[in-house]
Amino acid sequence: MLDQELHFMLLRAFHHSNRRVQQNAAENGLYPGQPKILEYLIENDGCIARDICQGCVLDKSTMTSLLARMEKQGLVMRKESAGDRRAQHIYMTRKGREVAETIKAACIRIDEAALAGIPQADREVFLRTLKQIIRNLEEDVI
Repeated sequence: MLDQELHFMLLRAFHHSNRRVQQNAAENGLYPGQPKILEYLIENDGCIARDICQGCVLDKSTMTSLLARMEKQGLVMRKESAGDRRAQHIYMTRKGREVAETIKAACIRIDEAALAGIPQADREVFLRTLKQIIRNLEEDVI
């Protein structure tokens, strides 16, 4: 039965969570893919695009187009690296930070709705287990 298969359950959970995130993103003038970049930048402002690609699981071409659009929207700005002119550091603008904080708050509410009725100890075990699943899949352990 599909409700006992991890890949299917992860897909369903992602779909429902992502739909809520995207609805909130659209209400804040964001396009798909932009919320996770802004969330990543909250903790990693000034990082290089390659780090965002890895952290957000995005390919380089998708990242390039997302950052270009975000720059036009006034959400981020790029600055050349002093040590490597090919590398650009990505910084949130004031507007980007405000939108990022709004999105982050919405994501926290979405997470709380997803975890409703689950005791804190079980949440912690679940999140640890999910992190291990992600590590396993990132390492292609099959």
